[in-house]
Amino acid sequence: MPDVPEGGREAGNWIAAYLEYTKESESPDAYHVWTALSSIASVARRNVWLDQGIYLLYPNLYVALVGPPGRTGKSTAIRMGRRLITQVPGIVMGPDSCSREQLIRKMAESKLNNQCCLTLHSTEFSSIIDLSGIQMIQFLTDVYDCDYFNPKGWAYETKTSGKDYLVNPYLNMLVGTTPSYIADSMPDNVIGHGFTSRTVFIYGDKERQINPRPKEADRGLVAALIRDLQRVAGVFGEFRWDCNCPNECTCERETGKKTYDTFYRGLYTSIPPDYRLEGYHWRKKIHVLKVAMLLSLAERDNLVLDSKIITASNQFLDIIEGPMSRTFSAVGKYERASDLERIGSQIVAAGGMPVSDMFRRNYFAGAEQDLRSIISSLSSMGIIKLVQQNGSEYLKPLRKDLPWEK
Repeated sequence: MPDVPEGGREAGNWIAAYLEYTKESESPDAYHVWTALSSIASVARRNVWLDQGIYLLYPNLYVALVGPPGRTGKSTAIRMGRRLITQVPGIVMGPDSCSREQLIRKMAESKLNNQCCLTLHSTEFSSIIDLSGIQMIQFLTDVYDCDYFNPKGWAYETKTSGKDYLVNPYLNMLVGTTPSYIADSMPDNVIGHGFTSRTVFIYGDKERQINPRPKEADRGLVAALIRDLQRVAGVFGEFRWDCNCPNECTCERETGKKTYDTFYRGLYTSIPPDYRLEGYHWRKKIHVLKVAMLLSLAERDNLVLDSKIITASNQFLDIIEGPMSRTFSAVGKYERASDLERIGSQIVAAGGMPVSDMFRRNYFAGAEQDLRSIISSLSSMGIIKLVQQNGSEYLKPLRKDLPWEK
């Protein structure tokens, strides 16, 4: 084993090394970045925390890789992460498909060192939700915060099996899904609230490369990544800020606490225009801290949150927020939202097209009046203009920055 600096990682920065490990995959970079973060969260468990005064914050994440079926390699990305974390002793994996009762029982059975910690991976989110529906969503929302002080644990009672107790619960989840499933499985009044605000949705619609014959990952690198995860699994203690100021930081230098406070206050002046992202926006203050904890663990054992880590965490989230709204493209009162986005993207990508071509490419989306209604909406949004060209109707793009792609 190489000589590793005290508190460092054998593979270097673990996130960067993970991207090297996955470089032959066609899945989008964002899928692999967030699978890497989820992997660290799986092994960290409740062994590390941040004291927020009125509650303790743990680094578990709910991550959903979202994209069209088949094309973006959601399952591949999830399995590449699973390959590593299953080599860490003490990590308990949940079932690929289960009801709420089965999930609770599995968490109760996972108890080790007075913690009920479980990692839930599912390449099809529907396998987790469909059996119990809204009851599963309610449970996932409830257990996310890991915040139970009853020494007996959180109690769940069934009619036939008595009570299950979740002592110090910790659920870390990574799933794959599609925008259409989100729309079909979650009522409009669920989007933007408890569960979806706690979940980081990573949207991708294109492969990052076309690679018909991917090569095996370097075995030495894989081994180093696993040993680093095993080391992270042994880290125990409370995260702290890089200054000793009891409340607001008064240090002259830029500290993690100062950087976080500036970010925190900025949330109140930058509310997203898409109402479906408002819940996530207000919970971003929690996501930033969780990701910062994981980024710190990706490099070292010292459990310190400094300005660099907080800034990086915010940037990681900023990158995925623009595409995130496309996760909910089929959700809402306007049932043709996903058709509008697809057609608008087609017209802009082509640099314009005849109306007849648009009809031919999208005949399956509805009758002529339906498609003309979409043209009218895109025109009202200032995205296209209907003009006459060579005696025929022509759709001329007016802008390249599409609101659903920001």
